[in-house]
Amino acid sequence: MKNVTRFAVAALALAPIAGFAQTLAPSQDAYVVPGNGSNFGTATTITVGSSASVGLVQFDLTQLPAGLTAAQIQHATLTLFLDHVNAGGSVNIDTVSASTPWTELTVTGNSGISPGIAVNTSAPANTAATFISVDATSAVQGWITTPSSNNGFMIQANAGTSVQFDSKESTSTSHPATLTIVLVSVGPSGATGSSGSNGASGATGPTGVPGPTGVSGPTGVAGPTGSNGTNGATGPTGVAGSTGSNGTNGATGPTGVAGSTGSNGTNGATGPTGVAGPTGSNGTNGATGATGSAGTNGTSGSQGPAGPTGVTGSSGAGTVLAVKFQNSVTATLLYYPFFSVNASTTTTFGLAAYPIPGPCTLSAIYVTNTVTSASPAADAITYEVYKNSVATGVKATVTTSTTQNTLVAGNATGFNVSVSAGDALAMGITQGNSAPTVTSFVSVRCN
Repeated sequence: MKNVTRFAVAALALAPIAGFAQTLAPSQDAYVVPGNGSNFGTATTITVGSSASVGLVQFDLTQLPAGLTAAQIQHATLTLFLDHVNAGGSVNIDTVSASTPWTELTVTGNSGISPGIAVNTSAPANTAATFISVDATSAVQGWITTPSSNNGFMIQANAGTSVQFDSKESTSTSHPATLTIVLVSVGPSGATGSSGSNGASGATGPTGVPGPTGVSGPTGVAGPTGSNGTNGATGPTGVAGSTGSNGTNGATGPTGVAGSTGSNGTNGATGPTGVAGPTGSNGTNGATGATGSAGTNGTSGSQGPAGPTGVTGSSGAGTVLAVKFQNSVTATLLYYPFFSVNASTTTTFGLAAYPIPGPCTLSAIYVTNTVTSASPAADAITYEVYKNSVATGVKATVTTSTTQNTLVAGNATGFNVSVSAGDALAMGITQGNSAPTVTSFVSVRCN
């Protein structure tokens, strides 16, 4: 589950856009209980306060544009989803000390994790199923200046507080922590000056020592499978192998019982041939002879040509909100959270809502769906964006195929619906006749 989630969320992170927010998913999260040697890196929640437990969350900043400086970090916001409240109060959020790195599958309460600099000393934590956001600009600027100091955030409960936040392994509400970073806008480039004459080439300097290999970025969500290429021509039949030698003959079966000998009469003229007597029973079969050696294989036919590569869609500027899910068989309005793969369904808007970090305008919706149930009937499914639990009118209706595992696509453009920072969005669907089970992938552009 851990790898799937990391894969899904990282692939849905927003592409870098100058002057706009880039939202990162956690690269690792866990919690520890001081003095306890157990590891909780695969838990579906980050428990804070119970038995003095401490939460840990880290983000991979190598996903940001290369060459980024601290001065280009305009603002950074850490957002946590409060999944459950045992005892309300507040939490204290610090960076993890640069001297105490950790990994989610080995960290325990005996690892000696210590706090670094303060981020927020009293973030309210009173109401379940809500988001908590704090300013983390100084922490991120420090990590950009000194990348080796990035050991993530430490979350500790203030007196009497006991709560649980969603981890990236959550499969119910599926709201892992996010780090939204707003980059400083870059002005347009000036006109290119005329090229000067080339100077003489200098002598080639010695090759420098290769730098260390950077950390691999997370794998993006797999795109839809392309159509199969045409089959190659069948290769000619191979030359038949030589016939194997015959096995040795089996032993002869026992002779049947002889009839009694009649007395010899005088030889008369030869009479007609008598009717043949019954055949004696067969003797037991001899052992099967050894199989002859196999002939050599014929040469393989040439490989058929590869099918054509599908057309790549154009990349537009702005934020892309995306979600992949399999809808339940129901005609009731259902909600799904953005930035989720195999998202869980809910009839409650608040459990699927995603807060938008900056203002943008909803302009287009793109949908593909595939029927996974056998012998499906066609069904018209409407996909619509809901803002603060109200339908926005940004929607597309796609009629499913009557053939199992067949991809159908649809889109709608030309919308102009404004979204403000802090507005909550979710994907809602309604299904017509409730017949097929459908896997859908939806992306919405917000410029």
